[in-house]
Amino acid sequence: MSLARQLTVQIGAVIVLLLLCLALIAQLSIARLTSAQVPSILMRNVVLRATQQGQLFAQAQASVARLHAAWLERAEALPPAQAERRFAELFERSADGVWRVKPALVDAKRRPTFYLQNGQGLSADERLRAVVSHDLLAEQGPALVPPFFSAYVDFVEKGLMVYSNGIDWGASATPATDNFDYPTMQGSDPKRNPRREQFWTPVYFDAEAKTWMVSVIAPLDWRGRWVGTVGHDISVDTLLNVPQDVENGSKAIILSRDGYLIAHPDLRERIAQANGQLALAQLKDPVLDMAYAMIRAHAQSQGAVADTSQGLAMQSPDGGHWVAWAPIAGPNWWSVTLLEKARLDQRVRGAAYWILAFSLLALGLTLWMVRRVIRRLVKQPLGRLTGAVDTLAEQLAQDREIEPMVAGSSSDLRRLSSAFDALGAQLLARQRETQSQAQALQHEVTERRQAEGEVRQLNATLEDRVKQRTAALLQAQDELVRKETLAGLGSLVAGVAHELNTPIGNGLMAVDTARTAVGAALTQLQEQAQGLPLRRSALLANLQTVEQGLDLALGNLSRSASLVQDFKQVSVDRASLQRRLFDLKLVCDEVLHLLPYTLNARPQGKSLHSRGVLRVEVPADVQLDSYPGAFGQVLGNLVENAFVHGLANCQSESGGEVLIRLESLGSDQIVLSVSDNGGGIPPAHQSQVFKPFFTTKLGEGGSGLGLHLVHTLVSNVLGGSIELRSTPGQGTVFTLTLPRRAPQA
Repeated sequence: MSLARQLTVQIGAVIVLLLLCLALIAQLSIARLTSAQVPSILMRNVVLRATQQGQLFAQAQASVARLHAAWLERAEALPPAQAERRFAELFERSADGVWRVKPALVDAKRRPTFYLQNGQGLSADERLRAVVSHDLLAEQGPALVPPFFSAYVDFVEKGLMVYSNGIDWGASATPATDNFDYPTMQGSDPKRNPRREQFWTPVYFDAEAKTWMVSVIAPLDWRGRWVGTVGHDISVDTLLNVPQDVENGSKAIILSRDGYLIAHPDLRERIAQANGQLALAQLKDPVLDMAYAMIRAHAQSQGAVADTSQGLAMQSPDGGHWVAWAPIAGPNWWSVTLLEKARLDQRVRGAAYWILAFSLLALGLTLWMVRRVIRRLVKQPLGRLTGAVDTLAEQLAQDREIEPMVAGSSSDLRRLSSAFDALGAQLLARQRETQSQAQALQHEVTERRQAEGEVRQLNATLEDRVKQRTAALLQAQDELVRKETLAGLGSLVAGVAHELNTPIGNGLMAVDTARTAVGAALTQLQEQAQGLPLRRSALLANLQTVEQGLDLALGNLSRSASLVQDFKQVSVDRASLQRRLFDLKLVCDEVLHLLPYTLNARPQGKSLHSRGVLRVEVPADVQLDSYPGAFGQVLGNLVENAFVHGLANCQSESGGEVLIRLESLGSDQIVLSVSDNGGGIPPAHQSQVFKPFFTTKLGEGGSGLGLHLVHTLVSNVLGGSIELRSTPGQGTVFTLTLPRRAPQA
């Protein structure tokens, strides 16, 4: 690939990578901006819609409160006589027994209509209330309807004075018409509304008006009793037809605070079938249930603040929707907006794709322009330079003089041409110089190769020598360890032989003495027996002499037999490294029983009691499946090392002491310590004590292999570990950690 094409490809790749990064950054930025702005936008939108929906409800509440106050004021101010005359002018009893507005005065566009079911005649109180209600609604009804569907006064006597533009409620009433079961009257009953507060009815379908209604009601109490209600009906047709933004995937709905769906763009028929009381529990829509749960949870966590807040927008727990809600003034409703996050993400990706598409188009135009520029400024001059290089190679190969290069059009190319000509001349001179040096270098290389061959041969010889010396050293070390083991066993033999001489000699002397005494006693006994009489005291004295001699001989021979038995067991264990199940305390006693004889056999040896006190704290019946010979040799070397080295400089006022203690006993291993209260080991020597041939008694009988042999036996034969702790002036502790079942050799 030519340099021009490489430049084009690489520059294009850089630009593509840059555009991809920009597109990714743009998408992330848009997504982040969307995530940051969507909640506030949704909240403003839902608050605006809730405010718009709640304006009519707020106006209705204020209007009902004003009508309620005006009605009470007029009822108190109207004289009874005037009320009677006015009632006679306005109303009459129809043939069906229902009281209505006189037909000549009925004008549903300008005046309220009326019906009352009391066919037995009206009381003065009822006639006064009918007049006050008629005149009040006649004056203010046309100004209130619209925006309200109607303004009315209910009578507890099953009557209604209502102004609804163009609807004659009196004409449609029959003797069976009963408004007492309407939510307007039920909510005003003192039993249900003891605080006599203004309230909103649920959504209900008014059969007379043939439309969905919601009413704001103020209970009407006059002269100490409940006489009716004052209220406004509001048609909720506009609320039921809430908008839906299909393109953005958002839905606007209305929920009541007790869990009913008031309005939904996709569920108008379901709401109508449920008479405006479609419960979410009945609908079982997971999205609506999730939104209602979020709203209720926030309301419960915030308390009263949540009821008075201006709105809130949050992401659903599953991350699939944005939910925004705001309270609607008046009824206990929420205006809710649901936005699918997937639809929003799709629009964000779409925007990023458009950015990437326009970027790729710009990339194509840019690469086309870059290619033309590179061809003019790079490719053509490089072609001339390539031709000059080929010519230069031929000239150098033929050892001819260099021809000058044709100068380029730019100052850089002219400098490049001059530099190329100078370089050609230098290369020619260097080539001629190199040829002369190459011959000398070839001769030197030949000599170096010969020297390297000799060095490799010498290295191979040295490696063989090193291996031989290493093997010899390892063999010598093993031999020294074996000799140290045999030397220890020899010391034990010498000590035991020395100790056996004394009891055996004593036994021989006692037997000889007993034999002499017995012979003399028998001779004397015979003489006395022949020369009667024989005295009893003389006979008993001779027999006692014989008994003492035999006891002395038996004691010395028993001691010799016990010593020989211990020596036999220890020597067999150490010589054969036989594995067997043994009692820890028994082996310790056997080893320690023979230890004084080993110490006494050392040059300049002292007795065990003159060196210090030995204490053993090992319980009986601790069984080990291991090598008693190796263990005994380890224990003997450690105790011997403690007496010979540790107690040599003992500074304790109570005298030297060596303690063998079982520190811990587990199901798998034991921990045994051998400690002394001697002078301790200097810190500089503590890292060296287990190395072979290290000793502080060089020339005094020490070989430097005792502790090395201990470490080797503990690690390789017994399968355990040994640890050293020592403080100068405070003694030394060797801790053995041994498995109760030694590994197989």
